[in-house]
Amino acid sequence: MPFIHVKTSSGNIKFHYIISTPDSDVADKIDPDIPVLLFFHSLAFPHVFHSQFGDPLLRKFNLVVFDMRSHGETEGDDLPDGYGVEEAAEDALAFMDALRLPPCHFVAMDYGSPVALQIAISYPDRVLSLFFISQTCLEEPPEVREGHQQVYDCWIAAFPGPDKFDNERMMEGGYGFAQFMFSNNMTKMADALFKISFELSQKHWGYQGLKNYRIATLDFLYNRKSQPRSALSRIRCPVKLVYGTDDVAYPQEYNEKFYRELEDAGVDVSLLVVPGAPHFVSVAHASQ
Repeated sequence: MPFIHVKTSSGNIKFHYIISTPDSDVADKIDPDIPVLLFFHSLAFPHVFHSQFGDPLLRKFNLVVFDMRSHGETEGDDLPDGYGVEEAAEDALAFMDALRLPPCHFVAMDYGSPVALQIAISYPDRVLSLFFISQTCLEEPPEVREGHQQVYDCWIAAFPGPDKFDNERMMEGGYGFAQFMFSNNMTKMADALFKISFELSQKHWGYQGLKNYRIATLDFLYNRKSQPRSALSRIRCPVKLVYGTDDVAYPQEYNEKFYRELEDAGVDVSLLVVPGAPHFVSVAHASQ
């Protein structure tokens, strides 16, 4: 299981990552002769790109994915108060530097999209393209905040003390979030991803990790701000937005607004709308 240690201004991190090449599912290093796709996963679901890593069309390239802090198998210092998009972008850049990755094509979903966007703004020479699935680069809509708050309240209520936990409340919060992301259509793949993510969430966000849970979820989401036009104009690569019409979390207007903001900033942007797809488009509609 590959890990790499980095140190940033917000702490020490032991990043878990996977490199897949045309010749190896788990490679030691990238093939320097072909492009690199760097994946930024969604909130609480670090394995959300499982189908993409099994796609023959994509496996012609270097595919690199890493578990963000307080997610998956990544370990390290606790998240400091105020940890947000800029700090997560600094962490991701440190990861790229540690692996000596060249400029990459970024594929980001949900939670990972504002982090990838921040890198494209602050270090445009590191990004060759942005492919955003169900982006969350704008401020969190009030109705989505309400949904996240309900999940958060349910989860923390499951840990009344250091030696006590309520498995039913944990499951209620975790499964409720999964239904939110899959639009209440829990396929076999969705269930499998949920079970893996649920175990990892208990590891990171048990009683001793409830502060990390708050910072990584509510604080990270609520403190996220839309990027101004002056910042978006720094993007030098093409941007593709992908949105599913059955996304119950974020309305289509949310994505169209971001599309217009990018277009107004002079960014080469296009939008793909996938009929019938939930928020987690890459799982339910992987072929498209």
